[in-house]
Amino acid sequence: MNKIYHFLVPELVPLENKGEEAIVRGIGDVIFPDGNYEIHLFDEVEQYRFVNGIHVYPVKWFISPWLNREFGFGITSEKIRDSTQSLIRNGLHLIYPGWVKFKDNTLLKTVFDLKKIKVNAELDSKYSGLENLLKLDYIIAGHDGAMDERVCHVIEEINRIIPLPLGIFGIEFPLKFKSKHIVSEQYRVLREAKFFFCRTNASKKVVDENFPSVKSTVRPDPAFGMKPASSSDVDNYLQSKGLLSLFEKPVILCTTCETGPISRFCFANEASPGQRLYAHRKFYAKLVSHMLSKYDVNVLFLPHALGPGQALDDTYVAAEVIKLIDKPNNVHLLHDDISAKLLKAIIAKGSFLIAERIHSMIGAVGVGTPFLCLGSSTDRRVEGIISEMVGAKDSIYYMNNPDISEAIEKLDCLWGNRSLEEKRLNEVFSEIVTAHALVATEIKEKLGVTER
Repeated sequence: MNKIYHFLVPELVPLENKGEEAIVRGIGDVIFPDGNYEIHLFDEVEQYRFVNGIHVYPVKWFISPWLNREFGFGITSEKIRDSTQSLIRNGLHLIYPGWVKFKDNTLLKTVFDLKKIKVNAELDSKYSGLENLLKLDYIIAGHDGAMDERVCHVIEEINRIIPLPLGIFGIEFPLKFKSKHIVSEQYRVLREAKFFFCRTNASKKVVDENFPSVKSTVRPDPAFGMKPASSSDVDNYLQSKGLLSLFEKPVILCTTCETGPISRFCFANEASPGQRLYAHRKFYAKLVSHMLSKYDVNVLFLPHALGPGQALDDTYVAAEVIKLIDKPNNVHLLHDDISAKLLKAIIAKGSFLIAERIHSMIGAVGVGTPFLCLGSSTDRRVEGIISEMVGAKDSIYYMNNPDISEAIEKLDCLWGNRSLEEKRLNEVFSEIVTAHALVATEIKEKLGVTER
């Protein structure tokens, strides 16, 4: 029987977002393709849980909630709280930037209890499940853009109790740090990494400029390496939902969202945030209406993210888009909170994908499903991953100043040439598989992995 390897992804990983899940599962599938691994991560949960090979710990045990709040528009109490706490943090960066060197008391208390568990097997019921961290073999950090100085503090403190090899895989850094103090806090930890893989050239440039002794390499996002669910599993699931018959004719799959790059920077001619959001939904609806009127297809909107919060719930946005579609008889919306592996398998069954979620396109590359990327020129992932790494520049339509006739023309062209694009994507994915095989070999050598 193969040994089970345990690795920690020490950032907040909201599993409601299937792109985030795809990244961490991809890390495991790339390094341990036999599936002999378990993931440990932090999420916005109240208690520890173990589900489908993932150990989930409350992030609040390691990072105080106010340190993770993000600024956003809205008048709900949640949005006001989040925005206020974000403004406080940014104010501190301006008036007392050295505050970032102080470690969070929440983290220190949790690590103190972890030490007690290790030494005396004492367990505070408040931290039930924390003892599972003692199973860890490695820390593999840097997923997506979630790594910051607080994550580095987490790594540092856990390593005081359980010395573990550290590696970085899939990192995405901001173009500019808020202060040199943040750089210093991160550098102290990152310079100890045994391997360092960025997912874009822009991120590598940040590493080269700010962490001079760190040798980094650009490699494909780990999410490319996540294996999809089996065809039988996806057919059984779709049958249980009464959706399998949709695939008796071509199905256009859709992922839509209203994240910052879209809600803030697209549809620039609209005067207010609310008008921009409505314009976005109307634009997307026109694209789908066109496909329904011109081609004999079904349409299925996928729940690529279900939060956190309504603003990041794709099913809400999709429902608003569907209201604006002409004759939406052949349009369906999947609401279920399903795994990233199952979503990727559904994308494999589709004939085409209209996508705003980057990781839905990453999934499409892995299964050879052609797509139209609806994006913003301010989103570095569109350029760094979709255009440069995937070579799909011609599959991108920017919505900063959109023209619906122009977008429909591009969509028709991509639809008509989808067999050629499917072949090209399969070739691209073959290259990615080769790159990931090199990543896996290097990681195993650096970490001293000896598989049985």
